[in-house]
Amino acid sequence: MIEKLPTGEWQRVEAVLGGALERTGSARRAFVDQACTGDEALRREVTSLLAAHDRTGAVDALAADIAPLAAGLRIGGTSPGDGEHDQEASTLVGRTITPYRIVSHLGHGGMGVVYEAFDARLQRPVALKFLSPHLTNDRHAQRRFETEARAAAALDHPNICTVSEIGTTDGGERFLVMPLYIGETLHERIARGPLAIPDAVEIAVQIARGLAKAHDAGIVHRDIKPSNLFITQDGVVKILDFGIAKLLDQAIVLSGGGLLGTPAYMSPEQVRGERIDAGTDVWAVGVVLYEMLTGARPFHARGAALLARITHAEPTPLPNFRTDLPDALVTLIQRALSKKRADRPSSMREIEGELLALGVLAEGTVEVEHTGANVGLATGARVVAAIVSALRAILRKSSARPRA
Repeated sequence: MIEKLPTGEWQRVEAVLGGALERTGSARRAFVDQACTGDEALRREVTSLLAAHDRTGAVDALAADIAPLAAGLRIGGTSPGDGEHDQEASTLVGRTITPYRIVSHLGHGGMGVVYEAFDARLQRPVALKFLSPHLTNDRHAQRRFETEARAAAALDHPNICTVSEIGTTDGGERFLVMPLYIGETLHERIARGPLAIPDAVEIAVQIARGLAKAHDAGIVHRDIKPSNLFITQDGVVKILDFGIAKLLDQAIVLSGGGLLGTPAYMSPEQVRGERIDAGTDVWAVGVVLYEMLTGARPFHARGAALLARITHAEPTPLPNFRTDLPDALVTLIQRALSKKRADRPSSMREIEGELLALGVLAEGTVEVEHTGANVGLATGARVVAAIVSALRAILRKSSARPRA
């Protein structure tokens, strides 16, 4: 449960946390005891954040693995990984796995290797994701890989990138078939500056629709962020990378524990290691909306200091960045970023409804779900693999996810 501290108290939490992180073992415990004397609420907050900071899990591995992969995908070439990965990847280029002819290596992550291929049967480019060679004999990894295919396929929706097929080569190698899109990630779009209000609202509506579908299926994404949101050349938003998603009726076990998610977009309950539900995605959508409209994230810090701010600080008011925002939009984002889940919008459909009620969208701009807009598939300099690493019902090791 998130305990609300007095106004400004989070700065004290951050200060004590910083001092504690400079010490280890008994020296750390003594420092915390002294700094928190007579203040049990402060002690609980600091102890909780220290525990979260000390756990190593998905966050630590993802930062190192995904950044170079994404950079490689953005320039349309292979990721700048080590020579061993490149050598392994090159062995499939040029091969034909009926009906797919493998054209090029797009990238690799902790669990899979991704290629651009051409489907001779349907005459279209696709993305193929193979289980990493070093995991070929890992039965647990194979089960996760197959779970990914089934789970992603179950989330068929215009705003979710799904798996269309799972196959096996003559040599027993398992692979997933996914769409190949032209476009860019929302991260790349934001890098050019804050979005116009209609554009930001349109994107948020599509995100809400895709997540509503996932939530209806009992699935929480819990890693919504601009780099996991792909915008096709037709303006269709595709939610990528359900790689650390959680089935609401299943527990996910990590070896050694660990935080799952990207720190800057984590909800307070994620930071504290509490129960995760759809409210976590609501928070993340609030962060993304804030960032689209301002070009900045609502919470600025690194490491444990960032976790402290997420749990206790309030973001800079949106009107400080721009004065053209409708009051209802500001209020919606503020609600989405409420520390208590009960104070946030209750569902993605509520968010969608409030966004549409703003009346800022041009007619038909976000009707892709209903008009059946054609999402173009082609190759070219801007072709990027939109890869869903999809659901892993049970995670024991952190993994990086090939995706656009």
